[in-house]
Amino acid sequence: MNRIWLPRLFNLPTIGLLLAYLLILSASYWIAFELRFDFSVTEYYETVRIETLWWVLLLKIALLLAFGQFETVLSYFRLPDALRLLTALSIVAVILVLSWFQFDGKEIAPRSVILSDLQLSFLGLTLFRLLFRIKASKDLSDWLAVQETERVIIVGAGEVGAGLAADLMSKGRLGMRPVAFLDDDSKKVGRYVHNLMVVGRVDELASVASRYKATKVVVAFPSAPMKRIKEVVECAREAGLKVDRVPALTDLVSGKAQVSQLRPIEMEDLLGREAVDLNDDAIQALLQGKRVLVTGAGGSIGTELVEQVLERSPDKVLCLDHSELAVFNLQQRVFKLAKADPQIQTKVLDICDTRNLKLLLEDFKPEVIFHAAAHKHVNLMEDQPEQALQNNTLGTLDLARIASRMGVEYFVLISTDKAINPTSVMGASKRLAELAIVNQQAESGNQTRFISVRFGNVLGSSGSVIPIFRQQLAEGGPLTVTDPEVTRFFMTVQEAVGLVLQSATQGEGGEIFVLDMGKPIKILDVARQMIALAGMREGVDIEIEFTGLRPGEKRYEEVQHLSETLYATNHPRIMRFKGTKDAIEAAHDLESRIRDHLAEGHKVQIRELMHAMLPEYRRYSST
Repeated sequence: MNRIWLPRLFNLPTIGLLLAYLLILSASYWIAFELRFDFSVTEYYETVRIETLWWVLLLKIALLLAFGQFETVLSYFRLPDALRLLTALSIVAVILVLSWFQFDGKEIAPRSVILSDLQLSFLGLTLFRLLFRIKASKDLSDWLAVQETERVIIVGAGEVGAGLAADLMSKGRLGMRPVAFLDDDSKKVGRYVHNLMVVGRVDELASVASRYKATKVVVAFPSAPMKRIKEVVECAREAGLKVDRVPALTDLVSGKAQVSQLRPIEMEDLLGREAVDLNDDAIQALLQGKRVLVTGAGGSIGTELVEQVLERSPDKVLCLDHSELAVFNLQQRVFKLAKADPQIQTKVLDICDTRNLKLLLEDFKPEVIFHAAAHKHVNLMEDQPEQALQNNTLGTLDLARIASRMGVEYFVLISTDKAINPTSVMGASKRLAELAIVNQQAESGNQTRFISVRFGNVLGSSGSVIPIFRQQLAEGGPLTVTDPEVTRFFMTVQEAVGLVLQSATQGEGGEIFVLDMGKPIKILDVARQMIALAGMREGVDIEIEFTGLRPGEKRYEEVQHLSETLYATNHPRIMRFKGTKDAIEAAHDLESRIRDHLAEGHKVQIRELMHAMLPEYRRYSST
């Protein structure tokens, strides 16, 4: 017997369960005799019944104990539990039958009684366990009150959809009642899943919703192509139905979410693309057992970087951010993922604090650095070019120099598509940061691989358009769009960081990787889709207002710099660029010129310097 289980034998719940089992098993054995003798047990077998009852019960309890039937949570009862219960009782029946043959049927229950007892015992204990499961699946209010429930159509009759239907039917407190399934698989149409019919294909959503008086649709195929999910959402909107979806498949598999934890379809769901196929073996080899530093770790990109790095079994992770609140929020989010291993350290530190940064890195000895710290808001940096250069350019250069002297293996700069032919101070400062680490790559004696990775707008990040639109919708509008022709590239934070890690595995040093961000999307279309998702009508419930391009903003983003040459990679979603020799030579005196102008502090001269160093920098351009 398990030593851990011994102290539990004598606690109150276990004693109560033991008494309940003894009562059910005794009744089963007693009734089996009554059925065998048509409720007129002879005097001989009455004696047999009484004299054998105690040791038969003892045998059954011993087998049930051996098969873990006293250790399970009573409210969890599924097929594997039923099979273990049946196996334990069947072994008891086999022992009794063998005993019958051993003693020539004398002073032991007849074989028909043994068989009936097996069936009755299994039935009795199964019903007992099912009652506990039913009780646990519903609140008292679910049993005693008639609740108003929302009629729901489930799109997807696979395992996820079936699990969702079972949860919704058993948990009345969720306030949703599934009435039908829809599925693209015509072979499922007309069949029943959990007593609900698959009534048609997904394209028939509008007519099915009308027939069943449904008010909501739940999309229950998390692994379906994004294009198909968009089509379902569009059908639902045209039918005037609310749309929810089940959590992501990765969250379901990892246990982060349950299938019944529905959420509304968000704009991020419709703008995202299909899952990126990453070479996890290469990323694992890059990070496993390594000491990893992430700067800007409290931001949206930094936090996701920390989470994905933790999944690759690093030795230690050091997280830096200049914001105390960001570091606190990071701790709350990722510390529970890491538990005790690997060790995570967090520090509130500005990367421009070179002295303390150097001391910290000398102590930590990082092997891989992901540099995500940056001032990224275009409009704010237009009025503070000195801050953009100090943080984005010189901060990157100082960190890169420290990394090179310490022999760091990989240094990955998180850059932006706004660095390509920049029209903003922020974009120009990031372009100069790219040149700074290219220059550091070429330094004599350098062993570090310096690479940059560019991508576009991250969905849902602070200051991005979707949270702004969401807030404007909550305030009643209007939604502000700078120009009807403005387009932007969008990526999910998970997709962007996954491709950053993939790029790092391919970097040889001195390259700039650009992620394939798909097709650019009009900001005006984003605004209109968000209005529709909120159940509103443009021009009736809420307005769209055009405010004009602000200083530093472009109508269109670009993917390739004028001075760069494209090279192939072994990943279809990643492009590799290398600058010309002239661009690299132009970066040699970058530091001294920037520091001289920052010391003088004149904004006009700082902008003139940026233009001198980056001829392609076009201030306040509208294109």
